[in-house]
Amino acid sequence: MSKNLYSHMANLIVLLAGVVLFFSARNIRVGSLLGAGSEIVPRLMTTAWVILGALIFIVGLRSKEEFGKKINMRPFLITLALLFMYVFMLRPIGFVPVSMAYCFIQMALFAPADKRTKKDYVILGVVSVVVPIFINFVFARFFLIILPQGDFIRIPFLF
Repeated sequence: MSKNLYSHMANLIVLLAGVVLFFSARNIRVGSLLGAGSEIVPRLMTTAWVILGALIFIVGLRSKEEFGKKINMRPFLITLALLFMYVFMLRPIGFVPVSMAYCFIQMALFAPADKRTKKDYVILGVVSVVVPIFINFVFARFFLIILPQGDFIRIPFLF
């Protein structure tokens, strides 16, 4: 049982967080656009989260693979800190700039050692800039959902 205890605990935390977010998303008020408004994406995403979390938890319980005793908590703790900073900076700075910074730092953190060249960092930078702008565009134009623009920093060309 202790061989995969950390893995089982992490899988259970992911599943429980998904359940909490699922019930939280159910409290979002229904929009008026074709019967589906701003509540549809959080409901779909949290449903997917719970289903995938349950599958990962079940597969983890059935796994016979043993993990080594040495666990590197540094990436996990950095990711946790980044997520908290992301949430707290979203309103004052806005979705696009915060997402750009988050994506770049997160991808750089988990990039393998052989993928830490100048060229690879340029690619990470391009992806980190393009993806949040694209996501913002899709939400604004197709879902008609305005993502946080930021109280202090506004980028007008994104809408």
